[in-house]
Amino acid sequence: MKNLIYVLTLTLVGCGYSMADHNEVLIKNIIDDIRLGCENGLGAAFPKYFLDWDGARYFEGDGQNVRLEDLIVHHVEPEAELGLHLSFTDIQMHFEDNFVWAVVDTDIL
Repeated sequence: MKNLIYVLTLTLVGCGYSMADHNEVLIKNIIDDIRLGCENGLGAAFPKYFLDWDGARYFEGDGQNVRLEDLIVHHVEPEAELGLHLSFTDIQMHFEDNFVWAVVDTDIL
């Protein structure tokens, strides 16, 4: 079992929700989409929820990835073959206007 902490930065542009509503159920559903994306190698979940820009860095167990596509192509998609299961616990959500970020403890089983 490997313990990691992920910081998920989510922006929900145009989804009809105001972050001021502090919709924790919606955020937990998004976090679950990301978990399923990781477990099943479905990179499509990531561009929907993660910010990406020129020079963005994503850090994971093997180091850093430049841009979101690098993370998806080199880790999310190929690591699905490992049959890993993730457990996200101690989810801490932080709401700021139309932006939310969350810190989660992650167990890789």
